[in-house]
Parts: sequence; structure tokens; C-alpha cells
Amino acid sequence: MPLMLELKYEYFPSTWPGRIKLAELVLGLLCMMCAAPAYFDTQHWFLLVVVVAFLGTTFFSLYYLCLAEPLNKLTVNWMMAEFWFTAGTTFLYFTAFLAQLVDFGPYEDEEHQAWVDAQIAAGVFGLINDVCYGLGAYLIYVDWQKNPAGMAPAAPPPA
Repeated sequence: MPLMLELKYEYFPSTWPGRIKLAELVLGLLCMMCAAPAYFDTQHWFLLVVVVAFLGTTFFSLYYLCLAEPLNKLTVNWMMAEFWFTAGTTFLYFTAFLAQLVDFGPYEDEEHQAWVDAQIAAGVFGLINDVCYGLGAYLIYVDWQKNPAGMAPAAPPPA
């Protein structure tokens, strides 16, 4: 029996958690573009956090886009899972961008200054993304308290 998926894109432009997820994905891509390739330990940690956060955010974006109905048949509280993922990611992003900025902030190298500046830019994008994840965790927590069962919210009616 084939699985029919319906795309519910209304979640992203019409709700704040959806908009924040899009911002998290865009900022995560910018972090990856600026920080890669990694040569030092702090870069490895930074990219590990960014990639794991990006993959998790992609999963939850796909959940709201088209997987809510099939995955809600499982006995998993997806709202709680998303909250703990986002809250944990907020803390990990904090450690990662702080390590990135502390390591590369005072670094000066005439020959490789553009690369150093890209690492600092990655840290700044990580800081902004950390704020987005913190705001997203707060909004998910508020939704979770409104709906403790954890079912996906109904999509708003089309305008």
C-alpha cells in the first residue's frame, strides 16, 4: 500500500516557529559554508554541532511539511522531542560559537587572513543561530504547554 503525503507548507510562512526553522536552516548553511573545511579541534566541534543541528532541524521541518500524519501513528510525543532537541542544540551551539570566536578572534595571519575572517564570520553566524534556536525552544515550549499530548498543530486555513 503506497503512502500518500500531503505537503503542508503553510506552517512555514504563517507561524513564528516555522519562520524560525527556516532562519535556523539558512544560518546553519552559512555556518557550514564559512567554517569548512576544518583543520583545528574547535572547527571540528563547531562543524559537528552545526551539522547535527542542521540535520535535526531538517527532520523536524520535514515532519511539519509532510510527515506529521504518518509519524503521529507512532506513540512518540514529537513536540516534547522537538523541544528537547532544540533546547539541547541551543546549549551546544553556545559552546561551539564561543569556542570558535575565542579561538579565532585574536588570531592574525597576513597570509591566511581571509580564512581567519571566514572562521570569525562562522562564529558570528553561530551566535545568531544560537539566539534563533533559543527563541525556537521557547516557542515550542509554549506550544507544548498548550498541547501536552504533542500532536502536530493543525495548519492554519489558507488565506
